[in-house]
Amino acid sequence: MLVVKGIIQGNTIVVEDEDIKAFDGKDVIITILDYPYQQIKRKDINFDKFVKPTERGQNVDSYIKELRENVRL
Repeated sequence: MLVVKGIIQGNTIVVEDEDIKAFDGKDVIITILDYPYQQIKRKDINFDKFVKPTERGQNVDSYIKELRENVRL
């Protein structure tokens, strides 16, 4: 197995390594290292549309703040 670095020019891969001559006619696997196109960005998920407001959840922030202020070390 041989790993070489090359450049794609059209439908040809150009390599500057003399060791490649020993592998002439062999099967190859080509891995392209850069993304030629921009990756598709996902839209942000609005979690608020999945939440049903309740009376119990209205005072959660103040309850947690009170718990943290009264922590003893």
